[in-house]
Amino acid sequence: MDTRRALLQNARKAFAERGYAATSLEGLARTLGLTKAAVYHHFASKRELLEALLEEGAQQTQKVLAIPGSLPQRLMALALAYRGQVEPLSALMTAQSGRRGGDREAARLAQQAMRRGLEQIAQVLEEVAPGRGRVLAVVFASIVHGAYMTALHMPGYSLDELLQEGVELFVRGLPGQKNKPEAG
Repeated sequence: MDTRRALLQNARKAFAERGYAATSLEGLARTLGLTKAAVYHHFASKRELLEALLEEGAQQTQKVLAIPGSLPQRLMALALAYRGQVEPLSALMTAQSGRRGGDREAARLAQQAMRRGLEQIAQVLEEVAPGRGRVLAVVFASIVHGAYMTALHMPGYSLDELLQEGVELFVRGLPGQKNKPEAG
């Protein structure tokens, strides 16, 4: 694995576990056995690293939503793809924390990523619910985020079960989808 990819993977994990504000480039370098200079060769700042991860997430979302299949299949694939992404809402919240009010630019980047992700989902949902895609995208994202947070912080809950049930319930509530096959 190349150094850039290793940095991205380690940063994704660190941001998820500790948050943006509590993650340092020095710590990432140390974890990988690199010098800080090696990190700066690939990323000029922690914010640039976050931006690269958020961009990867947007590209992955677009890729998943473009896969042929039924709406339930595409939404389930999107919900599962969320697992490997830096979650913009958590990035936003942790970028705002920390010393001196946090990193406002990182918070702005995370907010833009959230907006972009919601717009991507809204475009797909507009096909089945014209004029409602934007609101439905937020509802869907809330279901997915809630499933991940519950499975992460509440022992005894299966992420896959929560996602499956959440996607099925969401799809059944869409116009013209009540009798469609399940997301599996």
